Amino acid sequence: MKIIAIPIRFIAQCILRKEWQSLSVALRHSYARYSQRSEHIPVLLHKLLISGEDHRFFRHGGFDPIAILRAVWRNVVFNKREGASTIEQQIVRVLTGNFERTIPRKIKEIFLATLVSDIVPKCLLPGLYLDIAYYGWRMNGFHQACLRLRMKPSRFTLNEAASLVARLKYPEPKQPPLSRRKQIRRRSVHLINLYYKHSLTNIYNGIQNNATVYVIKAGARPQGRLSTAI
Repeated sequence: MKIIAIPIRFIAQCILRKEWQSLSVALRHSYARYSQRSEHIPVLLHKLLISGEDHRFFRHGGFDPIAILRAVWRNVVFNKREGASTIEQQIVRVLTGNFERTIPRKIKEIFLATLVSDIVPKCLLPGLYLDIAYYGWRMNGFHQACLRLRMKPSRFTLNEAASLVARLKYPEPKQPPLSRRKQIRRRSVHLINLYYKHSLTNIYNGIQNNATVYVIKAGARPQGRLSTAI
């Protein structure tokens, strides 16, 4: 899939030069701030992010054609909207601040996403995205989220890590209704199940496992799939 991104990269460098210059400045700034953190984001969260948002992360070149085709097919056949954004695309979206739901915006995002790894090494992109992402009210970025939710980055449990990553899909408002709490809980359970499933495969092989140390206090792995009951 990385080969498919090569012509897209070339086109992006030619026709989106001005947009890329602006994005690259923001990307370098965010990367410098992220790399200077005294306390880094646990690798466990990197893995949960990849499992839940972009499980072909290390196989594509910035966008996932399989996910895009699947999303288009389900939209046409079932009239069901499904996300297909990669971690690179989500980084582009956050740094440009462009969240319009239009086809031109999406195409531009895909093109720019192929260039992101020119600035930041691929293996560090999950951590960068977690560092700048929006988790909810007064949770702009990983460290704000940890402060508001009273979580300690150095001592994440598996459940805590999953619930935090779940808020990327379901941001928590100031006073979350019961329905949003249920969405976060169900998403957390789904992420944990994916984590156990993907731990048996090689999708995490590109992650820098020595980037930080994390502690899982959740105890032994539960038998079977976890319940989604609230």
